Amino acid sequence: MALLFCATLHVIFSIASGLDADIWRVEIEKRLLSLEQFNVQLQEENANLRSLILETQRENKLLKGELEDVVKRVSKCEEVIPRQEEDTQNTVVRATDTRLSDDGNEVLTKGKDQPGPRIVHPDSNPESAVAFYGYLSQNSAPNLPPHHSMVYDTVIINRGHGYNKGDGIFIAPVAGVYAFHFSVCVIDGPEIPWASLEITLNGNSLGSIFEESSVSRGEYHCSSTLVISDVHVGDHVFIRTHTTTRGHIHSSPIGRTSFSGWLLYR
Repeated sequence: MALLFCATLHVIFSIASGLDADIWRVEIEKRLLSLEQFNVQLQEENANLRSLILETQRENKLLKGELEDVVKRVSKCEEVIPRQEEDTQNTVVRATDTRLSDDGNEVLTKGKDQPGPRIVHPDSNPESAVAFYGYLSQNSAPNLPPHHSMVYDTVIINRGHGYNKGDGIFIAPVAGVYAFHFSVCVIDGPEIPWASLEITLNGNSLGSIFEESSVSRGEYHCSSTLVISDVHVGDHVFIRTHTTTRGHIHSSPIGRTSFSGWLLYR
């Protein structure tokens, strides 16, 4: 009986020991699988980091090249500006002489055979660069009424952002003496076409032009004028019809109806 009991206990312990070994084996396999997955994840993250490092190095190389270009441009500007100032001073010196006035004081006069400086030396303020030019992209509607505002919808240059192609009005960003140029073209039609335009400063006329063509002879005619005026900040300058036009105002590659202006000096 005792021998049978011992045999039974031996069988029970053997089964228990086998179960423990299976459980441990399964647990170890799970942990090994988890470590392998974690290792794969680390490898992917390392690959991503290497890509970011390479991209950062490329960007740094590009930025370094751009910085070197900027340094070169600044160096060139530093060389040019003193030469321009020296040339301007030399021009003024060459173009002027001194003489005694009737009251014994020295006065400056133009040198012999030397014209005075005609172009104002630009200052360092970017606002001094004000200039615009625009033209009609196509013919206008026929028979425009008096005081019809002209809108030059094709803009080639607009330094200072004073001109608005939506309404055709130039609003002065800085005060100074400005030059304005405008033109008008007409082409023949069943009746003699004509057009009269005027330039206005805050609604007051500064100047006008007139042009007419012929009756069905395949001709077109253009006219233009230039005006110069003092303009204050916020002043409105625009072109409008002076009287009722007859026919279309013409604008095409062979002749443009245009409006332009630029700051002479402040």
